[in-house]
Amino acid sequence: MSRRPAPCPMGLFSFRKPEGSYHHGNLKETLLDVAEAMIAERGPAGLSLSEMARMAGVSSAAIYRHYADLDRLIGAVARRGFEDFSARLRGAGAAASAGPAGFRAMGSAYLAFARERPGAYAAMFSSPINHTDPELVRAGQIAFDTLVGGLGTTLAPAGLRPADCLGLAVKIWSLAHGVATLTGAGRLGPESGVVPETVLDEGVSAMIGAAVQAAKTRVA
Repeated sequence: MSRRPAPCPMGLFSFRKPEGSYHHGNLKETLLDVAEAMIAERGPAGLSLSEMARMAGVSSAAIYRHYADLDRLIGAVARRGFEDFSARLRGAGAAASAGPAGFRAMGSAYLAFARERPGAYAAMFSSPINHTDPELVRAGQIAFDTLVGGLGTTLAPAGLRPADCLGLAVKIWSLAHGVATLTGAGRLGPESGVVPETVLDEGVSAMIGAAVQAAKTRVA
């Protein structure tokens, strides 16, 4: 009986196959996988179509048949990322109980996405490209609306106005992005004695508490 080969060690590029060994049944998706992995390693500015073609075992012309240039490719990585990001936020909120617990679960899902898919996250938020693809803009808006919706559900009993929730959502998103970015850079984590989820949870709780207090003062 033949012996199974030992599994390869896991790493950032654990799903990367040897050059030329990709299955091209869906080259468009394969190119997104390769681009996301390369962005995770080098950032959006380090993406190279010629190197991607070599890794995937196809010609550069084959890539251009799907993506006209790097901007379109990075935009496609970002759009796919936003779609998964939104699904994770919704799933986390739905799995938890209603109210603050559900919104905290969304925060944890935010950080988990940034940690598990750094290439997609960088394409979504760290690319210098001014994306004009309406599908990408829509995907990003859906992600933000998901956050606003979760926040609105959490704060509805406190009587906050939709305008209050919108402004607060922008602040919370900014905090979450900062925590995710610092974590990705190795500035937050067990070695620093700081738990990213705790930082986010405490910051969000403080923001929500201040917003609720302001609403009560306004009514009074």
